Amino acid sequence: MPLARTLPPLCRSFLAALVLLTLLPGCGAGYVLRSGYYQMDLLAHRVPVEDALRSRDFTARERASFYVIRDAKAFGREIGLSGTANYDTIAHDWDHAIWNVSASHPARFENKTWSFPIVGTVPYLGFFREDQARELGAELAHEGYDVYVRTAGTYSTLGWFEDPILRPMLSWSRYWLANVVLHEMTHATVWIPGSVNFNESFANFVGDVAAFRYLESRFGPDSPEFQLAQADLADGEEWTRLLLGLYGDLERVYEDSALAVEEKLARKRVVLGTLLERVDSSAIHDKAGYRAVVALGPWNNARLAQFRTYNDDRPAFQALLDAHNGDLQSFMRAVAEVTADREDPYEALREAATRSGSGAGHDAMGVLEAQPDLAEARGHDG
Repeated sequence: MPLARTLPPLCRSFLAALVLLTLLPGCGAGYVLRSGYYQMDLLAHRVPVEDALRSRDFTARERASFYVIRDAKAFGREIGLSGTANYDTIAHDWDHAIWNVSASHPARFENKTWSFPIVGTVPYLGFFREDQARELGAELAHEGYDVYVRTAGTYSTLGWFEDPILRPMLSWSRYWLANVVLHEMTHATVWIPGSVNFNESFANFVGDVAAFRYLESRFGPDSPEFQLAQADLADGEEWTRLLLGLYGDLERVYEDSALAVEEKLARKRVVLGTLLERVDSSAIHDKAGYRAVVALGPWNNARLAQFRTYNDDRPAFQALLDAHNGDLQSFMRAVAEVTADREDPYEALREAATRSGSGAGHDAMGVLEAQPDLAEARGHDG
């Protein structure tokens, strides 16, 4: 067993920070040191769920959410996901939000990336303080990047530490609680080194499929819980198609070699300006909710590129799942096998989907990226 995983949690956190510090230059070292400090602070605020329920006041809905988290973890193990100690504790008195910063070239979909040992290359950085996230965002904008700074509902160390529940999660719907729990369990089950984009798309797909199966298993297909999730799903699918269309229209502008950069940027502003009109003319039922999402802004290459990070090649994932008769455990083993030792896991996935005879597959379900947006617009109604 690796040394880091046998140490007490706080020591493991400090050790991880020190190891990274020896490998990162300049500002990278400062980033890891700050993140290590807040990581230790987060872990220090963990309280076992059972203790928290005995000693602290929670609403009836929050108490029910604890049960959903525990039950979703049990369901994940039933379908072959790796069990972890994540979400067995709550950081009840920890009052920091989690912030993500991503950036992209303004005239093409080319992400700014950062490289770290173990995790590999990532297209975003996470922060525990808004001012630090905004500071980096301002620096990147000054360098000419499109920048997207947003809050994140959860925080994951991908199995290195035992991640706690954050209090705001307790106000989410059953579907989104199960989705996030199963998403994180997927990371613990299959992780393809060096491809954060692929891992997020894969975990997003599995989380979506598994969360619906969870609701059907626990509440039944005719239950209000399942029906509400299906209604949200229909809007989520339409939103996904809408943003993919927007992304495609911009990509065609950026790839037009006849256009100067200034003309590309001018056309980009026009295309992005059609987003609200696209919502109004779409089949989305909750138009008010999605209008609020559009109003949150900013809409730029960084935001759309992050959307793609969580939703790339979903039809190929679906085709491979279909080829395994919907068996998630068999499907996950196949994904791990076909991507092993491959430089481009997406290429390996598409090849496997083509060999399966299922074609490109149908449009898959949901979109996790929409949840933080809708949650912020609605105050986490779920």
